[in-house]
Amino acid sequence: MGDVIIKAEDLWFSYDGEEAHALRGLSLELRKGRRIALMGANGAGKSTFFLCCNGIHKPQKGTLYYDGNPVSYDKKGLLELRRKVGIVFQDPENQLFSASVYQEISFGILNLGVPDEEAAQEVERVIRELEITPFRNRPVHALSGGQKKQVSIADILVMRPEVIFFDEPAAALDPKHAGMVRRIVDRLAEEGITVVVSTHDVDFAYGWADDVFLFHEGRVLVSGSPEEVFANRTALEMTNLEQPAALKLFDSLCRKGILKADLPFPRNLKTLEDYIARTERPIYTGGIRDMNKEEKKGILVVSFGTSVNETREKTIDVIEDDIRRAFPDCALYRAWTSGMIIRKIQKRDGVHIDTVTEAAQRMLEDGITEVLVQPTHVINGVENDLMIQDMLAFQGRFDRIAFGNPLLTSEEDSEEVVRALMEEYQDLSEEEALIFMGHGTTHYANSIYAALDYRFKDMGYSNVFLGTVEAYPSLETLMKLVHAYGAKKVRLAPFMVVAGDHAINDMSSDDEDSWRSRFEAEGFQVSCVLRGLGEYEGIRNLYVKHLKEADA
Repeated sequence: MGDVIIKAEDLWFSYDGEEAHALRGLSLELRKGRRIALMGANGAGKSTFFLCCNGIHKPQKGTLYYDGNPVSYDKKGLLELRRKVGIVFQDPENQLFSASVYQEISFGILNLGVPDEEAAQEVERVIRELEITPFRNRPVHALSGGQKKQVSIADILVMRPEVIFFDEPAAALDPKHAGMVRRIVDRLAEEGITVVVSTHDVDFAYGWADDVFLFHEGRVLVSGSPEEVFANRTALEMTNLEQPAALKLFDSLCRKGILKADLPFPRNLKTLEDYIARTERPIYTGGIRDMNKEEKKGILVVSFGTSVNETREKTIDVIEDDIRRAFPDCALYRAWTSGMIIRKIQKRDGVHIDTVTEAAQRMLEDGITEVLVQPTHVINGVENDLMIQDMLAFQGRFDRIAFGNPLLTSEEDSEEVVRALMEEYQDLSEEEALIFMGHGTTHYANSIYAALDYRFKDMGYSNVFLGTVEAYPSLETLMKLVHAYGAKKVRLAPFMVVAGDHAINDMSSDDEDSWRSRFEAEGFQVSCVLRGLGEYEGIRNLYVKHLKEADA
């Protein structure tokens, strides 16, 4: 049997005689010390298999092996099996029945015949490791859902099992306790315990597991490494599962030629973000340099633009002022990329704003020889690509053109953006969800929004979410996540440089399709913050930093 700890060979089990079988010839092998994810639709047989492995159910046909030996379902065999195999149920109420927490944790190990003194030492060890001390003497019925889950895990750990089965370990828990349970699961796996998790969370299973088994109608449909299993779209469709977000985005970027298909599959969004961050922005040179000509450096700040003067003054104008102060010896020029906004302001206010081409031509006329270009764009999307093309049309006419990066380009950028934003929202309570609304795009760079949403969670802000108006993550996705978090209040804020039309109309208006109205219709208490990213000092500092890096 080698390193196989549990083997199922043609297992059959039915809850109602021969009419319907929960297990229909199930065969599989679970290897020692592995992180194992069992997945599939409800009713596929996962929980039934768990109960057979612990001896709660006895297969009606077939053989179950533990460490190479057939499982005996007599009293002695079951006692031995339950010493080695534990189950943490999805609902702790199905597992807890003693009066106090201490009694509950003590019950199982004492029932195995362990001497009182040794059992007490083990109970104290587990209480300490799982941080149960503050409520060790409380009645079990008075615990919160997360605390009950801690105790249900302690019930099993105190017996020092070799295999632990978790049935949807984070189900119905708030983000704090869900994170705690997952840290416990990780620690058990690191200690060499074989950890088997039943879950519908494809992103968790893809990033965490060593082996994945897809159950379908009482059998294993497909098994293998996460990369192998989640690449099988047919099997996923049959089991009502989707591909993990990291794999889906990676595949899209490879098909567009942005990333190389021979890169290792990213197991999470952070790894995918690292791949994207390694793309480099070149410096362009051209023309013939006249050593007798006086060198003159100019800065071109490129924005999408806004027709709302009040928000422009708080954002674009302030960003430009910060850059001007950081580069006092450089002439500063402005260009916008939205032709529609440029025409609107010209007609309404009689004010002309240059396009990128017009600004570059003006810089030439003013004798600028070296150009530093800093976009105020959030991502490396379509607007940024077009801006670069427009500037490169002048490549042979300037001695040097260097581009600063948009706001979100590197992994470090993401961390700095999270820190800058959350510095402004220190009053956020646990019952409130903070939701940022980005624009979104069909461009491959849209993947950075999902990666940044992950980064908020990774940095400890489990109640902060990022979605987009026109792409993924969508409002519908956010609704599911916020409901799962259990928030009572929602605070909406734009994830755009200016709090313009999208923030005013799509986010905060009384229109029935606005984000505000949609969340209110779901029963949330909603407040809106009309502050563009340009109003946050930490965000402006990051734009200045990018321009300094381009000038280095």
